[in-house]
Order: sequence, then structure tokens, then C-alpha cells
Amino acid sequence: MTNKMTNRKIIKTTGTVLVTQKAENVFNYFANPSNDNLWRSEINKSTLNGPLQLEVKVSEYSYLSKKIPNNLIELKCIHFDKNNLAIFETSNSAQFYLKTERNVKAISNNITEIIYSITFDIEIVKYALGFTLPKFIVSWKANSDMKKYLLQLKTILEKN
Repeated sequence: MTNKMTNRKIIKTTGTVLVTQKAENVFNYFANPSNDNLWRSEINKSTLNGPLQLEVKVSEYSYLSKKIPNNLIELKCIHFDKNNLAIFETSNSAQFYLKTERNVKAISNNITEIIYSITFDIEIVKYALGFTLPKFIVSWKANSDMKKYLLQLKTILEKN
């Protein structure tokens, strides 16, 4: 693990879904965090400080709890491979570690596999709720949310 994760309890969840849509269209939508509020229920808004590319900075505002209704997390695109992979990560100085990996693979001309991974510091849950939850509960909830996210994303992408 990297130095960003030293002494942190990290949760990682990954989900996959097949979408009936061209890989390029899927990537253009899914890789862009400014669309996240349309398929991730806790996201209020995400803005980019430029075009979607390596080094672009993302300001993600999310609803963590009634206590923290508009939390700001700043991420940077640390890997960008057009129509394939975009990775966003917090800086070393961030209060909580977060990394998202958005991978798209063409299975055929109109079938695309989405692989979405989120890695985060469990301390953000304590920050949001004011108390600690066991890691297995946070993992279970993250996995459950991942399934909902991907179903919503699939629905949106297949309408276009």
C-alpha cells in the first residue's frame, strides 16, 4: 500500500456491469465525474477545473449525513487512457483518502463492460456519523451501494 494509506483502515469495493452501448460513449459519460450526481445518489455536484484529461482536478461535493450535507473532496486525475481507464485520487494532504478507478472494456461493437472501483478511508464514515462502524458493515454498505450505482449507470447509458 502507498504512503497515503499508512495507518488507515481502507475499504475497497469493485463492481462490474455490461452495457449495451459503444465503449467510447460509455467512457465519455462514465469517466467524467461531472456526471456522477446522475448515477451516484450521495453526490450533490462534481466540477472539473478543465477538460477530462490527466492532471485535471475534481471538486466533489457529497452528502455524507445530515451533519455533513455537502462535504468537499478534491481529487486529481492520476491516470487517463482515453476510452479505457481514468483514475482519480486525493492528495497526500487530504483529510480522507479516496480513489476511484473507472475502467471500460469493449466486449463487442455494442457491448461494453464497466469496471468501477472505489477505495476509501473508513474514517470518513466516523466523520459523517460521529461514531465508528465495524469494517464489515461499511464494506457491506459500500458493496450494496456499488450495485445500485452500476444499475443506475446502465439504465442511463442504455437510454442514450
